[in-house]
Amino acid sequence: MEKEWDVIVLGSGLGGLCAALSFAKKGKRVLVLEKGISPGGSASSFLKKGFLFESGATTLVGFETGLPMDRLTKEFGIQFPILPIKRSMLVHLNGKTIERYKDRDRWTKEALRVFGGGRRMVFFWKICFLISDRLWDLSSRYKLFPFRTFRDVWMSFKSFRLFDILVFCFSLVSVRFVQRILFLHRNEEWNQFLDEQLLITNQTTAKETPFAMAAAGLTYPNLQNYIVLGGMVELSNVLIARLRELGGEFLTKQEVNQITKKYYSEQTELSGSKPKDAGGFLYQTGPTYWEVNSKNRENSSFKAPILVSNLPIWNLVELTDYLPHLKTKAKSMETGIWGAFTMGIAVQVEMDGLTWKEECLHHQIHLDKALPYGGGHSVFVSLSHPEDKIRSKDKTRILSLSTHISHPETWKRDANYPKQKKEMESILISCLEKTFPWFIREKIIFTHSATPVTWQTWTGRKWGRVGGIPSSYFFNPFQMVSNRSEDPNLLLTGDTVYPGQGIPAVVLGGLHAVEQFFVRKRG
Repeated sequence: MEKEWDVIVLGSGLGGLCAALSFAKKGKRVLVLEKGISPGGSASSFLKKGFLFESGATTLVGFETGLPMDRLTKEFGIQFPILPIKRSMLVHLNGKTIERYKDRDRWTKEALRVFGGGRRMVFFWKICFLISDRLWDLSSRYKLFPFRTFRDVWMSFKSFRLFDILVFCFSLVSVRFVQRILFLHRNEEWNQFLDEQLLITNQTTAKETPFAMAAAGLTYPNLQNYIVLGGMVELSNVLIARLRELGGEFLTKQEVNQITKKYYSEQTELSGSKPKDAGGFLYQTGPTYWEVNSKNRENSSFKAPILVSNLPIWNLVELTDYLPHLKTKAKSMETGIWGAFTMGIAVQVEMDGLTWKEECLHHQIHLDKALPYGGGHSVFVSLSHPEDKIRSKDKTRILSLSTHISHPETWKRDANYPKQKKEMESILISCLEKTFPWFIREKIIFTHSATPVTWQTWTGRKWGRVGGIPSSYFFNPFQMVSNRSEDPNLLLTGDTVYPGQGIPAVVLGGLHAVEQFFVRKRG
């Protein structure tokens, strides 16, 4: 394996792979290093006991014209193995079943039916849709945001639209503030619904979420939702195949343990009375490059002038001493970061194919009380698609469950660890029995579960933190973590930098990081 590259990308999450593709299309030789044995990070899949389970993310949106996934497929000429699904999500709340219709008018009527609120509720959702649309549009135009210099502002000024002011204003107030203005804050069931929906997308509750960011999170079920045939890992596999077509490479089992900035030595021939070494040459300091060292026994050292990190910022700053400002910022964002407890279940079902085709594949189930050991008040459940022949066969369906875990650092692989896992599994299985008539405990073929400890071991994420930085940190949007680090040749992608959480946003961030790089070089 070659040691020198134009660009090295750390981590094969979708943000890192999109940045790698973008650099490769511009003629750069790109190497992607992955700690695990499969790509995708928190949006991946894995085989266990003959069943294909999702590791984390299970929903996929963003293929509408102008949105990031649409841009990705068109810009790189790729096609993902995806199928559209008819129903976005069902929410099970206090004995009620709430349909998150894709159609905006139908969803608004559903919200009115369940929560009331009259014209004020209608206005709330009209504002959500408006701000969400404008936020996606704004995010695609302001490629240098968050601004760092006056030059960034000046170069972005030509992208300014009047509606951008509205988005900015709504980024300064919380969802709960807007609820209060509309007198929609006293319905506790409505508040509970909003809080749990926002935890999925924004990692925090209505009281602490800027409305502009919440609008995009609350309305993602109103976009066309897709499933990926063969599991979410196929998204990454398609990107890697295209990367290799463009001359790039992807390596697994490359857990990075050190990143160092070094200087090329230039050997210059000298003449006359200038001082020389014994061979008649003087060694001078040339341009900088990054040396990346991993724990791999065979290929453990690589170098490139450009480095892209798809690692969470808390992990990155522990690998190098060359990012002191980012280290300070990462330390200031240590509290309130969630982990996850996830579970995969293979179960036999007796439902016929026609019934399964009408079944909603994504469910959020509100719980009577919070799960133990820092667990959340709801669980998100995704079912395998009946037309996915890899994950749904022989009357078997694969279920993916996930719930938030506060203070993931408190989970330890100690004497109590097996008991904690079993208790969580038992509660979640009981929850499924109460919710789905077709789910029978005795029909379970195989189960597995993952705690924050598992996530840290498998992905390397510090303390098993997943989902990114809660949007409560960004009531001042200019304080977001930029795709640019303090070093111009080290770029950042992933769910802990702007625009962050969710597959479309992470993809957009990866593409923007590269565009920013070349804009600065031209400047």
